Parts: sequence; C-alpha cells; structure tokens
Amino acid sequence: MFGLEVSLKKTEVLHQPAPHHDFQPPHISIGHTELKTVNQFTYLGCTISSNARIDNEIDNRLAKPNSAFGRLHKRVWKNNQLKNLTKINVYRAVVIPSLLFGSESWVLDRHHLRLLERFHQRCLRSILNIHWSDFIPNIEVLEMAEADSIKSTLLKIQLRWVGHVSRMEDHRLPKIVLYGELSTGHRVRGAPKKRYKDCLKKSLGACRIDHRPWADIASNRASWRLTVRRAATSFEEDRRAHLTDKRQRRKNPTPTNKFSPATMSALPHWT
Repeated sequence: MFGLEVSLKKTEVLHQPAPHHDFQPPHISIGHTELKTVNQFTYLGCTISSNARIDNEIDNRLAKPNSAFGRLHKRVWKNNQLKNLTKINVYRAVVIPSLLFGSESWVLDRHHLRLLERFHQRCLRSILNIHWSDFIPNIEVLEMAEADSIKSTLLKIQLRWVGHVSRMEDHRLPKIVLYGELSTGHRVRGAPKKRYKDCLKKSLGACRIDHRPWADIASNRASWRLTVRRAATSFEEDRRAHLTDKRQRRKNPTPTNKFSPATMSALPHWT
C-alpha cells in the first residue's frame, strides 16, 4: 500500500522450542529465498535470544555505555575545570540511559545485578577519582556522588512502567500480555525460570507495596509515581543501613564465650 518492500537480506527467523523438546530449525522461504535461522537478533536496540534469557542483552548493555564512558574520559571525567556535580549529571544523562535501556521488561538474576552494580561503581569511582587503595566502601561512594544504586533505579523504572501498562486500554497488546494467561500447559517441577510477574511481585514486596491492590493505586498516575518514588527512596535507605550494619559486624565481630556460666556448671568436677 505504501510502496515498501521487505529486505530479505535483513530478515531473520528466531525459533524458541518448547521445554524439553529438541531444537529443529524451521525452514521459511519467501519466493525462492530461504530466510536465515538465528539464535538471537537485535530489534529496536534490544537483543532477543531463543532461550528467553537476557545474558546477551546484559553483555550488550554493558558494552555500549562502557564505550560512551570511554569517549568522555578526557573531555569530561578528567577535566579539572568541571565540578563533580556536573560530571555526575553528565553520567546520569549519557551513561545510565544507555545502560538501562529497555530494562522495564528485564527479568534479572543476582549475577546480573552484580554485573550492573559493578559497572556503576567503577564509573563513579573513576569520576570521583577514587582509587581501590583508598578502601572506600560502595555506600560511601554513592553518598559522595549523591546517586542511587542500580537496584533501586531498576525498581523505580519497572514499577513506573507497570503502572503505565495497567492504565492502558484493554485492547492494547502490552496490557494483554501482562494480564494474559496460557489456556494449556504447565510449568515444570523444581525451580522453573523466573517470570516477569514473579519479578514484579518481588519488587512490590521490596518496596512494601501490597501486590493485591496495586493496580487500583496505579490507576492514578500522579499518586502512583509519588508512591513509587517514596518506596524506592525507602528501599535505598534500608539497603544502605543493612549493608552498613553487615560491614560493621564483619569488621567488629561479637566475641562468643565458648564456656558460659551455664556450660561451666554442667561440666563434671574432677577431684
């Protein structure tokens, strides 16, 4: 209708087999050209894999902001004429959006969060000129930079996006996918893969938001954004307090008496 044509060289096929089924690549042809079958491809800047995992996407997210951070090394980060606050604002505007692009739909594991937090800390320490030999903990680095952790930022981004999806009309595809359920099939026993709903429920619990009436709260955009912002701030404060207490207990362990008075009274007396 609009005079557009499909580029067969750029068109690829990605097949995701059902669990416990052997992979059999499909053969799809357009005219006399057979489309190439791949295990992953990039669509709108996001890497989609056939195994439904985001390992390759995390690697891609870490590579792109690392390149952007390196290009600004001499001009911004090591420029003595710029204040640290200005450098942090540039970091938030340039590096963070590239690092967390598309994170609204991520289902993260612990090792994914560790990779993202490690990159975040490395960038902040480079901006603030903090060397590893200074022995400054990560919490103090965040306080010096007046920045939040990646986990707190991800909670805020995902909860805002879910609230936006819940306010969509019922015929919109994102809302259908979020609230839809499969009519047939069942999950395997043991430890099945984490779903987006599982990640969302965990995020709501971490922010102390009841997962049952959250959609009613999210129906009001201003109220939901205020609730999410306060919840993310409270989560970050609790997280820092927990890590500070954990570090303090590790540095100053409480001595335990192996022989308490009750134990001593229970020991036999030899004559």
